[in-house]
Amino acid sequence: MDKIVVFLLLILTGCAATPKDKDFEEMIFYVPKDYNNISSGKIKLNAMIHRAKDKKNRIGLLVLNFGGPGAEAVKSASKMISEKSFPQSIIDRFDILAIDPRGTGKSEFISDLTRCSFNSECDSEKESVGFNISTMKFTQDIDYIRKSLNEDKITFLGYSYGTKIGQLYSFLYPQNIRGVVLDSPTSIEHGNAIEESMTIPFAYERIMYHRLSKSEIELIKNINNKIKEHEIYTTKDGYKIDQDNFNKLLETIISTNDDEWSNIKPSLISFLKTEKFYDYIVKIQEIESSNSNDSSDSSLATAIESASIGSINCSDENKPLLDSEIENSLSLFERKSSLFGSLAYNAYYNMCLGWKAKRDPLPYISKVNNRVPILIIGGKLDSLTPYEEAIKVDKMYLGNKKLITVNNIVSHGFSFSYADDYVDYITEKYLLNPNSIVDNT
Repeated sequence: MDKIVVFLLLILTGCAATPKDKDFEEMIFYVPKDYNNISSGKIKLNAMIHRAKDKKNRIGLLVLNFGGPGAEAVKSASKMISEKSFPQSIIDRFDILAIDPRGTGKSEFISDLTRCSFNSECDSEKESVGFNISTMKFTQDIDYIRKSLNEDKITFLGYSYGTKIGQLYSFLYPQNIRGVVLDSPTSIEHGNAIEESMTIPFAYERIMYHRLSKSEIELIKNINNKIKEHEIYTTKDGYKIDQDNFNKLLETIISTNDDEWSNIKPSLISFLKTEKFYDYIVKIQEIESSNSNDSSDSSLATAIESASIGSINCSDENKPLLDSEIENSLSLFERKSSLFGSLAYNAYYNMCLGWKAKRDPLPYISKVNNRVPILIIGGKLDSLTPYEEAIKVDKMYLGNKKLITVNNIVSHGFSFSYADDYVDYITEKYLLNPNSIVDNT
């Protein structure tokens, strides 16, 4: 699967909280495999709880989800706690619960996805597993675990795809919600993967206009036009750039890694001005080599996460498309952006191509009349869950809600990620008191 899709997987990874932390507890929960067919038996979910340090002033249970789909939660939450990413007030007053969703971490169905990924034969496994690891089932898992822990309500903090779980939970179990933070949201309204990815080209363009001058963008557009007209653009030093190679160049412009962008920008600008490609190629190879040496994620782990993305997204669809509709959707993407349409299409179009398995579709949800305030955090320069998605989520909630807009930061996932101190302050204040939502900024 294209690496742009894989970028959706994780916000944080790391090692577990120190064993010396007496408030840290690893847990296993056994939940129904299928809530519509209880006789199907139970499955194992791996989890951790970090108990509130201030027992007398404990607020309740804070449930974390880091998105993906395909992102584990236990290691990521443990790292945030051990590295003090959370404010001390959150550590003191909440029992923090992280559950590895089905098909991730040490939870059920991870062995199926690991085996097929190792064999590079995941098409059939994705379909057979998809129904069992759907968004609906994991959302039901959270409420089942809530009841198992004898908690009346939960507070939920979700990132990226995890915001779908938060939206669904607030729709299905509004009486069990104390508060919901939807950080870098994607709307639950979309009926299929193609529909969901239609806002991606807008996000790509905004990042380009943020990072490049108008004259530089005109040079990019000129190369794009030549490729569309002649299929190949030949540089002055003899490199032949086709649409695939051009898309790889565009990927560097929209990278969420600011350090990587700062590193590549001089050679890219030089290429645009001189039409000589060699220095740019050398710089790309240096970055790729460095990433390969520094990365803690194995190719197998990436393949497992990619299989999980397809399994869940395709099982979730409530408006499935015919293969012919999927294959012919390029024009839809290009209408959104003649420059980035092809890049977005290649990243998302084939996710559910040929899907024949049983689905566990999400309910049709267009409006949610919530009883508690909802905090929504959207980034104007988020390429993975575009700002248009945050606006859709904001409009979906009819009750008390607040959309916090993050400007001028190319990032994905803002709360407690060292991206923006003000967002951290707002999120902390909201978690402690959901009625404390402040004006947008």
